[in-house]
Amino acid sequence: MIMKKTGIMALGLALLLLSCVDGTGNGAKPPGGSTIQSKDSTAQRMRSVDTVTIAMNGDIMTGTILPTRNMPPNDGRDIFIDCASILQSADVACGNLEGVLADSGKTRKPPGPLNFSFMMPTKSVKLLVDAGYDFLGIANNHINDFFPECIATTINTLKENGIGVAGTKDCEMSIREIKGVKYGFCAFGHEQYSLRTQDTATVVRIVKQLRKQCDILIVCFHGGSEGISERHLPYGTEYFHGADRGNLRQFTHLCIDNGADIVYGHGPHVCRAIELYKGHLIAYSLGNFATPRGMSLHGATAFAPVLVARLDGNGNFIDGKIHGFIQYRDKGPRRDAGNAVVREIRTLTQEDIKDNRLDIADDGSITIKH
Repeated sequence: MIMKKTGIMALGLALLLLSCVDGTGNGAKPPGGSTIQSKDSTAQRMRSVDTVTIAMNGDIMTGTILPTRNMPPNDGRDIFIDCASILQSADVACGNLEGVLADSGKTRKPPGPLNFSFMMPTKSVKLLVDAGYDFLGIANNHINDFFPECIATTINTLKENGIGVAGTKDCEMSIREIKGVKYGFCAFGHEQYSLRTQDTATVVRIVKQLRKQCDILIVCFHGGSEGISERHLPYGTEYFHGADRGNLRQFTHLCIDNGADIVYGHGPHVCRAIELYKGHLIAYSLGNFATPRGMSLHGATAFAPVLVARLDGNGNFIDGKIHGFIQYRDKGPRRDAGNAVVREIRTLTQEDIKDNRLDIADDGSITIKH
């Protein structure tokens, strides 16, 4: 079995392999680990471990300093207090960074009640490191709130602190070797300034390129219409205020057909169904996760799951668990004692996935139907 992360990650051990754009994965050999050579087909996978665990969650925005300051108490230092142990104990933890990491800039959007801009101070990266994140996607509709200069600052800040990042044309993918396993990570959104779920040629190119260079391939996406009424997963293309937000069933299946091992999403600000497709897990939306200021946290928009999946050495889903959290203003995700989050995802999975092959127990445990 692969060794788990223990405690707060030390950056020297966590930053094992990072790459953007070319995805070559050239990096230092990890302390205590062996370098795994690039793979030329999906049939060749890791054999040094039996299983890996992937922890995933949705949107993260720890508070904003521009265009107006709107930070939670203690600058957000207590946001991850209830969930950090879950993220840290997984072999890999992933999320979506809903905004930029920067300390100054000019907002791209004019003032208005529907124009939201999110700038987290660069010191907030320590919260993400301490929480246990290994990869963060930035292919979302807030990464360009402060023009490309702040996108570059965000990418550099994450990389310098040992977190893999992907999702823009200048940072297509990230590859990290962690405890002897090489992980590939890519992210797609729906805006022109990110890699897009709608650009199928680019999606296929990136996924196939990563497949040749990693043992476990994780795809993150930001897509779908927004709001409390968008809990159900539709067929076909989704639109929000007239804008194309992607055909998510088609996109996720395309990723797995071309070599992805696990695909998870966010964007609607609510949870959606999960699906087992050709032996691989898809989470269509994990909703908001750590957004204690600046976003609605009422009803289903406050549901904040951490989905942990266990995969075998070939990337196939074995089992998993939904850890339910509910967000509160100024606090972030707190444990869901009533299991409302688990019931929500189970209901949506039963209603929206034809030939559903997953059983979700009351405690959030996920198993494959036999």
